[in-house]
This record gives sequence, C-alpha cells and structure tokens, in this order.
Amino acid sequence: MFKKVIANTVFQIIGKAITAATTFLLTIIIGRSLGPAGYGEFTKIFVFVGYFYAIYDFGLNNIFVKVTSGKNLGKFLERETSDEYAQNYLFKVLVGLRIVISLLLAIAAIVIAFALPYNSQLGTGFSPVVKFGIVLASISIITQALTTSAGALFQKKLRYDLSVLAVALGSIAVVASTVIVFAIKGGLFGYISAYIIGGSVSALAALFTIAKRLKVSPLPAFNKLQAQKLLHLAWPIGLALIVNLVYFRIDVLILSYNRTSAEVGFYGLSYQFFEAFLTVPLFISNALFPLLAKLHANNRQKFVKEAKFYFALMIAASFILTLVLFAVSFLIPLVYGKEFAPAKLSLQILALGMPFFFASALLWHILIINERQKWLPAIYGLGALANLIVNLIFIPIYGYIGAAATTVASELLVVLLLILVLKKQTQGPSLTII
Repeated sequence: MFKKVIANTVFQIIGKAITAATTFLLTIIIGRSLGPAGYGEFTKIFVFVGYFYAIYDFGLNNIFVKVTSGKNLGKFLERETSDEYAQNYLFKVLVGLRIVISLLLAIAAIVIAFALPYNSQLGTGFSPVVKFGIVLASISIITQALTTSAGALFQKKLRYDLSVLAVALGSIAVVASTVIVFAIKGGLFGYISAYIIGGSVSALAALFTIAKRLKVSPLPAFNKLQAQKLLHLAWPIGLALIVNLVYFRIDVLILSYNRTSAEVGFYGLSYQFFEAFLTVPLFISNALFPLLAKLHANNRQKFVKEAKFYFALMIAASFILTLVLFAVSFLIPLVYGKEFAPAKLSLQILALGMPFFFASALLWHILIINERQKWLPAIYGLGALANLIVNLIFIPIYGYIGAAATTVASELLVVLLLILVLKKQTQGPSLTII
C-alpha cells in the first residue's frame, strides 16, 4: 500500500510541479505585462469563474471512486453485468453529466457577470473589461469539467502517470500561447484565451489517453436514472465543496468591492503561490482515498493504524512547506518587481495556515470513508459564515492582509469541526484517527 501511495503521490506532485512551474512563468509574464492593477483584473475574472468550477465538481469524483471500489456494481446499475462493464459505463455517465452541468454553468456565469456592480469613480468592483473577460473565461468551465471527469478514472485506477501526460501537454500549450500573446501585446483578453487553449489541450489529451491506454470509451452517456443516483450520493460533498470555495475565495470579491484592483493583484499573486502548495495535501489524500476506503471495508484495525500514520506524516510535511513558502515570499520583489512587494507579507501569513489545510484534506476523506459526508455542508457552512463575517469586518480596515489572516483562522475552525464530528459521529473510537 505504501508503495502505491508514494508512487501515485509522486506522479501527482510531478504533474503539479509542471503546473506550478507553468503558473510561475505565466504570472511573471502576465504580472510584468499588465502591472498590479491589470493582474488584479485577471485575478477577479478567474476567481469568479472558479466558483463555477466547484459546482461542476460537486464531489462526483469521490462518489465514483467509492462506488466503483465496491463489489457487485451491477446492482448499482440495476442490471446483470460485470464489474468492469459497470465501472466503464458509470464513467461515461459521469462524463455526460458533467457536460450538461458545465454548459448550464457557463451560461449562468455569463448572465451573472453582467449583474456585478462597478464603481467607476473609486475603481472598485467589476469593470466592463472584467465582465467581458468573464464571458470569455467561462469557456474554461467546460474544458475543466472534462479534465476533472478524466481525473476520476485516473484516480480509480491509480494511473496518475497518465494524468501527468495530459497536464504536461496542456502546460506546453498555455505557455506557448502566452508567449505569443506577450509578443504581439495581446493584453488581458489574449492571456485569458491562452488559458482556454491550454485547458482545451489538457482535456483532449486526458480523454484520448483514457481511450488509448486504459481502453475505456470517454464518449458520454446520458442516463437520467444513473446520473440522479450519482447526484443523490454526491450532494453533501458537492454542497460542501461549493460552500468551501465560497469561504475560500469570498475574500477576493469583498476585496474587489472595497479596494483597488492593484490591491486585489497583490493578494492574487500571493494566493497563487499558496494555492500551488495546497495541492500537495490534496494529492496525498487522493492517492490514499481508494486504498483507505478498501481497508475500511475489509480491516478496520489496519485502517486506523494506516490513517494515523499518514495523518502524522502529512502534518510533518506541512511544516516543511510552510518554511518553503516563507523563503519564496522574499523572492517576490526580486522576480515580479518592487511594485509587487506588498504581496510578500500576505504570503507569509497564508503560509502559517498550511498545517491546517493538510489536516483538513485527510480528515475530509476520512469522514467520507466513514459515510458521514452529510456533515460536510454543515462544517463548511459554519466555516463560510465565520469567514464571511470576519472578512466583512477586517477587509475594509486591513485590506488584503486581513483577507490572508481570515483565511488561516477559518481553516483552523474547519479542522476543529472535522475532528469534533469524527469523534462524535463515527461508530466507536476504532473508526476515528484522532
């Protein structure tokens, strides 16, 4: 088990290293090209569109992996069939469901964008330029939905090596496109288009790899009954993901209404680095999830032992990444220019919250394994409410520094709530890891 976890975590880290290196290069190009204010507008656009990413995700990948990790999948389909056929068919249903959801979300993003407020005198809110950028960026909702769907099968089969291939091809495409935009001075809309091109290449590469290497058809199946079953099982996770993202990035929206685009740019840049490191606990948890789920079903004592070991390992790793982020913060003025120097302090504050994000990543999955995912919306709902209230108080006073501090405090609250639910709602101490 340990070797599988390490191997697939390494592949995910390689993939993220490629993405992080790409993001680092792109932020330098875009930041220096557009400046703090322009980069702030770029941040507003993709943070807004990012809310819709969480909705199409909806926890469906976790449910797909959990359902297909069991036996007698024919019962789920309500027909006599082999587990392999049932798994492949459910994947096609997942792809079809995500296509429908992402199309509806892209339309919703465009409609809502034009209702967002803008104060031309203060330069706060969402300008007409930002609104048109959202219209353009909404295309990425569809491409990201396809890539996410492919990720479900890669996770189930523990073939993150194939996922890395798709990521690498998409990264090459977005870098090449961004360099071209920079050369021709394509501006904000050109950089948005470059991201869309990269996302499209990643999605097509992932689906092509599934067809050729895993021998599974990625063509969608539109089955209302099976789609409803997946949604019924996923809604607690999906609602929690949506609430989680709201509390995670509501700070940017509040910051946009109260401060200039330049200040949004400072916070957006620091958060780019922080977010890149946040994928490490997610990758480890993703690799652990199918293996721990199987252990939980077959050997509860071994499950507890393994879960405790990996929890301790993740906390130790979080302190290392905290130190790395502190070191990175001192490079911001050197790499991006002195005008981005204020981003250094906000990154240092965010780095202090790294252990809490590592803890919540694994505890979230443990809760799902214990079939207590119905508590996730309540946990993240309380986190979101607390985050919203504190942000509304501190962002108008302290700006992006207040936003960074609130992010850390909110995640600490979520971790405490996850621990409380695990202790109170699982069937006896043998099923908990704390």
